Amino acid sequence: MKKDRKVIPFPLLVEESELLAELKKLYEQAALARSTQWTNYIQEIASEGTWHLKDAELFRDLFIDWAVFFETDEDGMTPHGRYLADHKADMSPALYHALRGLAVPRCSVFEVTEDGLRDWETKETYIVTLPEVREPGDVMLGKLLDIRGSWRFGSAFLALPAKMAGNVSDLYVDFTDEVGPGAFLDQFPEFCAELIDLLLDLEEGIIVPKPLK
Repeated sequence: MKKDRKVIPFPLLVEESELLAELKKLYEQAALARSTQWTNYIQEIASEGTWHLKDAELFRDLFIDWAVFFETDEDGMTPHGRYLADHKADMSPALYHALRGLAVPRCSVFEVTEDGLRDWETKETYIVTLPEVREPGDVMLGKLLDIRGSWRFGSAFLALPAKMAGNVSDLYVDFTDEVGPGAFLDQFPEFCAELIDLLLDLEEGIIVPKPLK
């Protein structure tokens, strides 16, 4: 009888800098392809409130960060999927597989704990490379990407101090009750818009989005 062959996992032989550079191109292609559609949507949302320019820019970056992986076009493809299909022939197999591996990001509200970031939606905790020092109880909104085995935020995020966690939690509970179980991810841009409105009502400063390095 033949012995079972040992399966050796294929390593991701791609530098993080190369992956991030390709990810930046992906965002640029998506923004260019859907600039009119996305701009009209963002302007419509922003005009409904008393937003300042920085508020509209924050919503734009949070929205695009979500849309690249979750919004589908008339063919049912996301910008991420479209980019992979268009450029597979131009990539090394390692880069292609690394970029394809980003297809299941976590887009949610997260609470800083001693053990990591706790996802309010799934209740899971992620060990995250934080872009800035945060304290337990702080709240962070954005999309987590698994880049070479390390969770980190995508191109934009919003960080709020623990003293505001109660306000954000109340909004989150009301919002998820309204949209129904399991619908939060699909309605993520609308939640972002309502959160910005809440922050303006509370007259708190908005933390500007952080660019992807």
